Amino acid sequence: MKQFAYSLSDLTFKHGSIEDHSPIGSQLLRSLGYSSKDNVLLYQVLNQSGMEEISLEESIDFEKGDKFFILEGDRSFKLKIDGFNYEWPENKITLKHLKVLTGLKNKSFFLSKSEEADLMISEQTVINLSEAGIEDIYTRLPKQTYELNVQGTIIKVDKSQIIVSEALSLAGIQDAENYQIILKIQGEPKQEVTSNSVIDLAKPGIEKLRLIPREVNNGDAVVNSFQILPKDNEYLNQVFGNFRTIIEQNRRWLIVDNYQLPEGYSHQVISIAIEIPIAYPQAEIDMFYTYPRIQLSTGAIPSCTEVDQSIEGKLYQRWSRHRSPLSAWNPACDNVITHFALIEESLLREVQP
Repeated sequence: MKQFAYSLSDLTFKHGSIEDHSPIGSQLLRSLGYSSKDNVLLYQVLNQSGMEEISLEESIDFEKGDKFFILEGDRSFKLKIDGFNYEWPENKITLKHLKVLTGLKNKSFFLSKSEEADLMISEQTVINLSEAGIEDIYTRLPKQTYELNVQGTIIKVDKSQIIVSEALSLAGIQDAENYQIILKIQGEPKQEVTSNSVIDLAKPGIEKLRLIPREVNNGDAVVNSFQILPKDNEYLNQVFGNFRTIIEQNRRWLIVDNYQLPEGYSHQVISIAIEIPIAYPQAEIDMFYTYPRIQLSTGAIPSCTEVDQSIEGKLYQRWSRHRSPLSAWNPACDNVITHFALIEESLLREVQP
């Protein structure tokens, strides 16, 4: 008894058997309940790739392949996949058909075009086999994607090696000069790398890239600072004139002194601090902080301002003000400038009816 597999139009293979080890096409069909009057075509899937139609009187060589397609139709349409000949009884074929015909589940399929860019065949693509004769299709292994956690931002690349400076740039980190760059690999001690170091993302256990400020202390005084984006620098110089940046306990602060409050507050001039994430502008700026503590001239304390934050040894008042989903942070257009617009609106809202 010879065992074989066959598939109907559902593209699911089933098991069949026949006593004759070298039957003709009609005998194999009869073993499955078909007669010569049925309008079906028999195809043999070849072990060496490709497939061919088997006529009713043609002998079957099981050494060439023991898988078959039995499909309704009265003619075959030809196509090539990776140079091998295939046939199909319908003038339209999809990616699902191609994967079953070839057994290549993990490859991408492309339709070769002579006068335009080759087409990557998707689940929605329908190829018309009757339009231009034999269609030429080829396959490629899909590009592997590698991920790396850079200061809390997940970057994805299609190459196994990446230079640290490129990884930082993809995470939106432009100013790493005053930071230690630490690479964490599972099961290994943390290692310091430079912006020119190469990370092998294919190595098992690669976890994350972290930045730690290189603080230079003189007693308790922090003398470290960081650079801000040129457009932010231009805005702050034009609008406020006096601002500074500090790094304190691994947090980056932008501080504007002599900030003029609108009428209705207990103070006229204050300092405002905002925290600038290392991954800014990809990472969102959130909330703001005022020194000294302020309240309304009526004595009322604005809501959600009860928490203190120590900056440079002073207790700043945290204003918990956040963006709504409708105005969510967009790295392409949001920055220090738009955040100060949010600050101004938040302060005005408290004193205006």
